[in-house]
Amino acid sequence: MIQLRKNCNHPDLLESAFDGSYFYPPVEQIVGQCGKFQLLERLLTKLFARKHKVLIFSQWTKILDIMDYYFSEKGLKVCRIDGSVKLEERRRQINEFNDVDSDFRIFLLSTRAGGLGINLTAADTCVLYDSDWNPQMDLQAMDRCHRIGQTKPVHVYRLATAQSVEGRMLKRAFSKLRLEHVVIGKGQFKAERTLNNIMEEEDLLELLQEEEDDEDKMVQTEISDEDMEKVLDRTDLLVASGADDEDAKAEKFVLPLKGPGWEVVIPTATDHA
Repeated sequence: MIQLRKNCNHPDLLESAFDGSYFYPPVEQIVGQCGKFQLLERLLTKLFARKHKVLIFSQWTKILDIMDYYFSEKGLKVCRIDGSVKLEERRRQINEFNDVDSDFRIFLLSTRAGGLGINLTAADTCVLYDSDWNPQMDLQAMDRCHRIGQTKPVHVYRLATAQSVEGRMLKRAFSKLRLEHVVIGKGQFKAERTLNNIMEEEDLLELLQEEEDDEDKMVQTEISDEDMEKVLDRTDLLVASGADDEDAKAEKFVLPLKGPGWEVVIPTATDHA
């Protein structure tokens, strides 16, 4: 399972590397050999053109190493927090990133080390490069830019490799969230042991079964530039936070929930983002 997940995130995680040397391959090769990295590059190019600040989360510090090298080669200033970063260094980087006049537009964080107790409201975009088995960890990561003091609409993008083990992981994680929502919603927050009495067996199977229909196959394709522009559009969030202008609301852009290469995830009542 771990090897499959490494292959989804970047092939360089499978072997050390880089032809037996301590040097990374050229930037073009780093991007070209990984579909998820190609999508990340396309996504960031459009986000930076719109002057957004971005948080990028990954569970693998080696992925953060590769990204750090990639961005440095591109001439971009990067902040980074993982388990090896000392407290004072964390504070310094957070303050630099939150400075509205700073040139830092990217903050690399490990999901476990950088997902709690950090306020990064200067960012209005969160990218989950890979997902945690525990969906609550991802929700905590999203909350880094959903803090008190955030004045801009926030978008969260979760990257996943099509037709891979990541799809099964995400379905399992969403099933956990839906299951938690049902349990709490029926007033049984303190009685998780009586779950079988709360839900019928058919309901549990419906939550946890893994079926791939035509819509799933459509979602697991490459996203076009036109569809990416639709996904990046924040008009609906800007209108929702503005004045009560009926004409403006009528013109609000409505994005379909699914499309070729993408899917919109609607937060449940238990989500934090």
